[in-house]
Amino acid sequence: MDKAGNSKKGPVGPTLFRQIATRLAAFTLLFALLDVGIVIVTYSSQPESLAQELLTLEASKAERAAALAPARLTGPPGAEHWAARYIDPGAERPTTPLARADATSGILMDWTRRERIPGGYRISGVRSVVQNGQQRWLFMQFEGDGIRPYVPVIVNEIVQHVLLPLIPLSLLLLLFNIVAVRRVLQPLRRAEAEVDALDPDNVLLRLSEVPEPREVNTLVRAVNRALTRLDETMAILRGFTANAAHELRTPLSIMQLSLDKLPPSPLRDDLQADTHHMARLVGQMLDLAQADALAVEPDTIVDLADIGREIVAAMAPKVFEAQRDLRFESIGDTRALGHGEAIYRIYRNLIDNALAHAPGDTPIEVTAGPGPQICVRDHGPGIADEDLPHIFERFWRKDRRKTDGAGLGLGIVQRLAQAHGGAITVENAPGGGALFRVTFAGPDHA
Repeated sequence: MDKAGNSKKGPVGPTLFRQIATRLAAFTLLFALLDVGIVIVTYSSQPESLAQELLTLEASKAERAAALAPARLTGPPGAEHWAARYIDPGAERPTTPLARADATSGILMDWTRRERIPGGYRISGVRSVVQNGQQRWLFMQFEGDGIRPYVPVIVNEIVQHVLLPLIPLSLLLLLFNIVAVRRVLQPLRRAEAEVDALDPDNVLLRLSEVPEPREVNTLVRAVNRALTRLDETMAILRGFTANAAHELRTPLSIMQLSLDKLPPSPLRDDLQADTHHMARLVGQMLDLAQADALAVEPDTIVDLADIGREIVAAMAPKVFEAQRDLRFESIGDTRALGHGEAIYRIYRNLIDNALAHAPGDTPIEVTAGPGPQICVRDHGPGIADEDLPHIFERFWRKDRRKTDGAGLGLGIVQRLAQAHGGAITVENAPGGGALFRVTFAGPDHA
């Protein structure tokens, strides 16, 4: 959960690295298929070259299997009338095609002949092979039809000129992808961490602007401009709320004085109750606006007990009028870092909350200390487990028909506690009732 109470969801889409890697793999596959197509088309249009490469490939098989008789070579796939044997250049008649020699040197040389025959073609040729350090001459001949006999040649060309170059190239591109994407994403990760660290209490925080890459810089600057506009809007709203609440106080006070002059009647009592409710709501709105704008000096030390005695004395008549008992106790050192007027409001709202929700003539207990904390306990029914997650939400009320409050009091207390760098907790006290505890920073943190 973040500070706003919203759950953080994990990534819902593919990462940039995965997107680039996928596109890179698709591009490599497309390039490989295109290269394979070029190889097939090129060799299909050059049958003489295919025939030469095919005999050379078959001769390499015989050279690698030195102990294997040539007659046992299977030949290319789909070959008919395959024949292979070693020849002796000296034993061949000079006029035989098998003893074809270089016209200038008289040395026997490799040769290939492709000729058309009914139903296909015949390929013949001689290749020089070296077995056990001795040069030998291998004569091969077969008949075939179509491109099937040339499949080994085409496959070999694909392996040699497509796969072998593309594998290291793809690995290099993948490595480049890892390095480049990580470098590009590093400013984005830093910006993400800074966004998660944004604190509503410090509206001046902005994201760090990086000079490169330009797209990240543009995005960060746009977010900073949006934050500035958001802060300006929130400041306008807070100002409007504070001004409206302040302006409403005077006519409400005049209205209360006018109602006091009316003769006693049930109607006057109802109007006075409504006016008191409106006055309390206006006061809470003003407290809320001031709480949002509160800035606590880090070296201001206040005595929580002194403030507690002051608020208890001020609210005692109201509590006694409701036939309730208001008790105060100071325990140990009660100094804290804080804003005196804001802590006064915390006391007041917690006592008002206890007065509104605890029944009958049960007492309200206020405690300062030990240490930088205050507690307010009532002896009411306590708080249901399902209500605990909502108890500090602004404008939340469990049953709007049973209360005339606006649901702002505890929200104001929480906001004031956060402005002090503290926190508020609530628990069901032993023996019944709700116990609210607000903690502050101690003077040793100054």
